Amino acid sequence: MVNINNSKKVEKNLFEQLEKNGVNVNDQQRKLITDRIESILSYEPRIGVFGKTGVGKSSLCNALFGKDVCPISDVEACTRDPKETMLNLSGDKGIKLVDVPGVGESSDMDEKYAKLYAELLPELDVVLWLLKGDDRAYASDENFYKNIVKPHLDQGKPFFFVLNQVDKIEPFREWNEDKHEPGANQFQNIDRKVQMVASFFDVPSSKIIPVSANEKYNLVKLVDEIVYALPKEKKITVYNQVSEEFQSEATGEHVRKSFLGAVAEVVETVVEVVETILDIFNPFNWF
Repeated sequence: MVNINNSKKVEKNLFEQLEKNGVNVNDQQRKLITDRIESILSYEPRIGVFGKTGVGKSSLCNALFGKDVCPISDVEACTRDPKETMLNLSGDKGIKLVDVPGVGESSDMDEKYAKLYAELLPELDVVLWLLKGDDRAYASDENFYKNIVKPHLDQGKPFFFVLNQVDKIEPFREWNEDKHEPGANQFQNIDRKVQMVASFFDVPSSKIIPVSANEKYNLVKLVDEIVYALPKEKKITVYNQVSEEFQSEATGEHVRKSFLGAVAEVVETVVEVVETILDIFNPFNWF
């Protein structure tokens, strides 16, 4: 885990390193820098989890974050109102997970949800739209995506289709339960489904992430894609809150460098230096 949650320790190490390299920082500059560091580490990202009823939104959230953050019901649609769950990172800060009611229940409810989606989207840092792996009907998803969601994505908001429950894609008997991964023929069919969904929604196949929440399949890939899509100052809070088993070493290093880059930008803005701050820090591991 990239443990950069202690802002006081980060600030102490930062200013010690600046001093060692002859960079003078006055009180006003110090405050500007520390305020920025604390702002990054205390930021509360909001992840929206969208999709119609029964695609496994709550199960995926529970798997990713290693705790029961969303209610689950096998009997009925249990999420009829947006449920914003705070996952504590340190103190009262953390990540806000917005489990959004699913579409496709009824035309009356969908009309209500369309307004809700339009209000929520501008406030979210990343949007995950879940589809069921063995589902063949995406008409309601298509309508909401093209008319409600896509206009916001065109402005650059990070977005992914998550193809969930791919362990149910035929031939599902090939699923390797010991390794928690698909068999050869099943893998090919999963890839075909990814290409079909990409074509149906007119998005790059790289935006379609096949997973199985129950089997914990490909969740590392999903975490990687989310983290890389976020602005550098927002990566750390999301990454640190995900269950450790889905944190790849490469993405952890990417998060570390991104955080360093975000801090370096504010230091270079506040303090006049000849060298870039990244050159000064490298290879000093200051957190």
